[in-house]
Amino acid sequence: MRIENFSRQEWLNIADILSEHCPCEPLIERLVKKINDKTNLFSYTHDFFIKNKFNPIFFPDRPSIEKCKDGKGLMKRLAMYRTYKGKGVYQFKKDYQNFILKKDIIQDKQEVNQ
Repeated sequence: MRIENFSRQEWLNIADILSEHCPCEPLIERLVKKINDKTNLFSYTHDFFIKNKFNPIFFPDRPSIEKCKDGKGLMKRLAMYRTYKGKGVYQFKKDYQNFILKKDIIQDKQEVNQ
């Protein structure tokens, strides 16, 4: 994903640098949050599942995703996913489950604190 001629990794580096130098500035915090939201494939996938009425906890099969609007593009992005642990949709599914677990734990803690 390219935003204004910066690569995804460049945007993440910009967010890290900004948050190091101005950690308490509200405008910088909003900018860093927006960069992370726009460049995070996990958040995009989660929102895609909700928008298309899939259960975001369970990863649907490929034909179901590809039937939806922008589903083929999402599967293409997932196929290009790479980490040091592995690559492709198979690895993304594993990492997505960890993302969901962390997201639910954070939301549960926030609900308890309110």
